[in-house]
Amino acid sequence: MTQPHDGAEPPGITESEALESHERAQELQTQGRHAEALPFLERAADYFASAEGPTSPDLANVLTDWSESLMALCRYVEAEEKARRGKAILDAIRDLLDPPTRGMMLPRAAGVWGRSLRELGRYPEAAVPLLEAVREAEQSRGPDAPELAGYLNEYGILCKYWGRYDEGEAYYRRGLRILEARFGKQSIESASLYHNLGGLEHARGDFARGEPLGRKAYEIRRRELGEFHEATMADAVAWGGLLDGLGRFDESVPIYRRALEFYQRLFGPDHFEVAATLNNLGLALAAQGETAEGRELLARSLSIKRKLFSADHPEVRLTEANLQSLTVAGVL
Repeated sequence: MTQPHDGAEPPGITESEALESHERAQELQTQGRHAEALPFLERAADYFASAEGPTSPDLANVLTDWSESLMALCRYVEAEEKARRGKAILDAIRDLLDPPTRGMMLPRAAGVWGRSLRELGRYPEAAVPLLEAVREAEQSRGPDAPELAGYLNEYGILCKYWGRYDEGEAYYRRGLRILEARFGKQSIESASLYHNLGGLEHARGDFARGEPLGRKAYEIRRRELGEFHEATMADAVAWGGLLDGLGRFDESVPIYRRALEFYQRLFGPDHFEVAATLNNLGLALAAQGETAEGRELLARSLSIKRKLFSADHPEVRLTEANLQSLTVAGVL
């Protein structure tokens, strides 16, 4: 993917070393070690920007990876900037890319930028690149490609956050049909779609319809990955939210406590997953009459979210509203 450029190479680093840095960063990302990956990504990006110029496809690729690690670390503003830069590079050179390279890079760059905008709560802006990712993937990979299912899923997530539930369900179900046809109904590839369809029913308030979907996602991933895996734990928490909607707090509270311990150990005390789990656990405990602990956990959740997001972000408003509604109701 390297292209010639008249710029001088940064002292002390060669092209081979830059490629090795990028490869090492990707290995660390696969292991979930995103903070450790950042210096390697920065080193590679600096090389490609200097040696190949501002429209380097290698630089675009590194920037997209860099954005993904920043999102995993809840550094969303930085992630959006990196993703936007990577996408702009590819937009500038898209007609120079061969079809296989274009089909690989353009959907991913658009999808990552769209996800970063979604995480910042900028939903109308996020829709543009996320739908572009769907179009590019379908054009390059075909209407039945598993890669397309991933981009359909990402747009469906946006629709759920945005309150466009019917549209989101259509995208989810199209993605699920692709994956079930290719891998089967009990496949791990399909688990994310079951998870998200359950979450969509939670947002709609149809907990009875959503609970079997959430439980199915959890059971598939627990079978394939084990109980204490990040994806399994995410499924467990999502299932817990559906159990809450059915009033089955005796089942959901142990799930949340286990997840809270797991996330704090994995990510530290100020990660979004910690905040989200604190929010759910606080509400479930309050519903069981354990008001003092419930209030404390909701306050902790709100404190973390205020560090991560702007004051008007939907996640901040959600936990503020939860705390306020309990107070107004006289529960706390």
